Amino acid sequence: MKIAIIGAGVAGLTAAYRLTQHAHQVDIFEASDHLGGLASCFMLEHENAKLEKYYHHIFISDLFIRNLVKELNMEQDLLWLESSMGFYTQDQLYPFGSPSQLLHFSPLPFLDRIRFGLVVLYLGKVHQWKKYEKITAYEWISKYFGPNILKIIWEPLLRGKFGTFYNQVAMAWFWARVHTRASSRQGSIEKLGYFRGGFASLHDRLAATILTQGGKIHFNTPVQKILTTNHHLSGLLVADQEKKYDKLIFTAATPAFLNLCPSLPQDYITNTTQLEFLAAQCLILVMNQPFTDIYWLNISDPEIPIMALIEHTNLVPKEWYNQKHILYIANYLPKNHRLFQIPKETLIQEYLPYLKKINPNFDLSWIENSYLFRDGYAQPLIPLNYSQIKPQYQTPIQDVILANTSLVYPEDRGTNFAVDVGNQAAQLVDSSIQLKTFYE
Repeated sequence: MKIAIIGAGVAGLTAAYRLTQHAHQVDIFEASDHLGGLASCFMLEHENAKLEKYYHHIFISDLFIRNLVKELNMEQDLLWLESSMGFYTQDQLYPFGSPSQLLHFSPLPFLDRIRFGLVVLYLGKVHQWKKYEKITAYEWISKYFGPNILKIIWEPLLRGKFGTFYNQVAMAWFWARVHTRASSRQGSIEKLGYFRGGFASLHDRLAATILTQGGKIHFNTPVQKILTTNHHLSGLLVADQEKKYDKLIFTAATPAFLNLCPSLPQDYITNTTQLEFLAAQCLILVMNQPFTDIYWLNISDPEIPIMALIEHTNLVPKEWYNQKHILYIANYLPKNHRLFQIPKETLIQEYLPYLKKINPNFDLSWIENSYLFRDGYAQPLIPLNYSQIKPQYQTPIQDVILANTSLVYPEDRGTNFAVDVGNQAAQLVDSSIQLKTFYE
């Protein structure tokens, strides 16, 4: 079959890899000049190293991507590194990554520290998540964690992740987040996976294999329109030329799909547009000194307009980056938020007093370089009973498959589930595709 794939992110690359393995003729159309989608990388200007635009790692429980890595003979490139977590609250930084650190977390009364650990342990062992569709995370946390834990831990994190929607997100999403992290622990230690050379190593290996297997990747080639006849795919309009295809896998954001396919029925459009998105913003600082000794620092101070600080070089060796220290300043924001509009240098000045509050020794002279990345459709807002409105892979247009992060549920979007989406899309196109399983 002749198959088009829109988007060269992890889902699109995975689908193309599977389909070219089975001798299908595959064209990937990518509007940008690079691979990876939200996991794409860029070259650090002076460090001769690639880095993700948005912080990335994988969990031990991420079996879809681990199976793909094994199949691509890339296990030697995937390192499992000890993680560290902290909380900044009440004007102080607290380590928060182990049972011992939880027991010493003084912002919570002692009994609430015990309660926190027990509830998290319970969620890590629960596998039936459907019951969590009918209640918001905010309500469930209020009831089972209690008011102190809600106020100190979870409400600030929900606000940081979802803004004004913090009390509307389904508990099913929260369950998946806790369950995934719990499954990635070995005793009291959390191990996270990261590739030598960054996630670009995975993207490049997939792309090279696709090309070897006869596929094609067209960069800087946005699709203008999805062409249909009587609700069947007839082709694509690309560079003002009509191209015929038997099947289409669309992996870019759902709003883009709705714009490119005007023949979609109105009820499908109405249902699909119920899903709202927040934008992602990452300011990356390349520094000559460490900011903290913690990899993932949650910000629980409502006065600080930062969701989290991810100090990449507290997970991976700083030797990979010419001994520099890499800090992500992460936020999820509405696209019309003021902080999402201002230029990089202004944003640095906005963040400066808050960074100095967290680390009084911090100084602008520490910053040797900086980068700013933004994406308007990064974090879907998962409402109650999302399974009833969630888009399906098969769209109302025959032979057109939607395969993006809006289909990932109840888990949170990420590279592991992008691989799963790509696998499932490929199998819908060709039911003879069988996946190798090394880890279960």
